[in-house]
Amino acid sequence: MPRRARKHYPYQYYHVFNRGFDRKNIFKQEADYLRFLNKLSSLTINNDWIIYSYCLLPNHYHLHVQIRKSPLHKIIHSLQTSHSVYFNRKYKHFGPVFTGRFKSILIQKETYHLGLSKYIHLNPVMAKLAKSPQDYPYSSYSEIINKAKHPYKIIDKRAVKSLTESLSEKAIFQYQQFIENKEINYDPSLAKRGILGSARFQSQFG
Repeated sequence: MPRRARKHYPYQYYHVFNRGFDRKNIFKQEADYLRFLNKLSSLTINNDWIIYSYCLLPNHYHLHVQIRKSPLHKIIHSLQTSHSVYFNRKYKHFGPVFTGRFKSILIQKETYHLGLSKYIHLNPVMAKLAKSPQDYPYSSYSEIINKAKHPYKIIDKRAVKSLTESLSEKAIFQYQQFIENKEINYDPSLAKRGILGSARFQSQFG
C-alpha cells in the first residue's frame, strides 16, 4: 500500500524528529554534527520556513519549526538524504541510516511553542550528555543566548524574538531562566494522530 502523502499546512508549527535505524548513532564524530548543521543552515536560506529550536544527539535529532510555502516533507527529505549519503560514504555503511520517514507533530503555538523549545534544549541534559543546556554544543540554545558554539547561523532574529518577546539582554536572560528550570510541560506522547493541542485545534487539522 502506498504511503499517504503528508498534508501541507502553511504557517503552522511542528516538532520534527527522527532516530537512527535500529537506534544506532547517526553522528559519530564532531565533523558529522557540523556537517548536518551546515546542511540545516543552507536549508534555512533556500526554503521558506523558520527554525526556532534544534538539537542533535548521537542517535537522533529534534527540530522546532514553522513551515510556510515550502512543504515540510521536501525540506526534511533533502536533509536526511544528504546526511545518509554522507554517512554511508564516510563509514562504508550499507542500508538505511534513519528509521524510515521523519516523524512530525503539529503543535498549537499558543500552548506549546515555548514548552517545545524547552523540551528540545533539555534533551542533552536528560540524556546526561551535558550538565546544563548551555554546555551542549549541538543545539540552538547557545545561538539564542548569543554564545554560539559552532559557526553556522540557523536561528534568526525572528525566531529569537518569538521565543523571548524581545532581543534585549533582559528578555534573553529570562528565557534562560525558563529553560534551565527543568519542569517541562511538553510531552510528545500525548499527541493524537500527530497533533498536539486543544480539541478545537485537533478538529481543525485532524
